[in-house]
Amino acid sequence: MPVTRCVCHDVTFAELKALCGVVGSDLNALAARTGCGTGCGTCVPYIQLMLRTGQTEFPVLSGAQLRDAMRPIGPGEATARS
Repeated sequence: MPVTRCVCHDVTFAELKALCGVVGSDLNALAARTGCGTGCGTCVPYIQLMLRTGQTEFPVLSGAQLRDAMRPIGPGEATARS
């Protein structure tokens, strides 16, 4: 089953992606607006990937993949805005 949402706050990554046009592509701004990432935190690496790639559906990731997803976005690294 793919990962498509913040389960704690029932917010889909597609909704978060659309909200980026309003609040910006920032995890903290999305969390302040929706609560995503503030419950159990399991969705945070997936939201980071959504911000980087624009994808809104992900396979369950391994520990190494989750650690890579949590790495801060560096200067010059593109983020998905649409």
